Amino acid sequence: MKSINMKVNPLYSDIDLSIQFHFEFSKGDCKVGEAMVSTYSLNNNVTYRKSQGITQAKQEKCAVIDHFEVVPDLSKPCMNKLNHFLKVIDMKEIHSGYDLTLEQ
Repeated sequence: MKSINMKVNPLYSDIDLSIQFHFEFSKGDCKVGEAMVSTYSLNNNVTYRKSQGITQAKQEKCAVIDHFEVVPDLSKPCMNKLNHFLKVIDMKEIHSGYDLTLEQ
């Protein structure tokens, strides 16, 4: 997994009010794939936490993998890297969407 590099480009969508991430995967100097992930609030569910006398609101979010196109031999390590990133940014749920290349 360490030999795969992942570049993350965050985008904001005015259409569905979501934050989208465009991922580019590379191995050395060669691009081996890309992915597109949208993030959404989960049922407007807000959790309140008290920390050091301050109440913080935390909204649970989910991620939908809209597009994932990677060289077949490297799809598993790239997906692992993608899932790890989504867990780090605290996505409660991760779902597979649809492949954008099939819609034409």
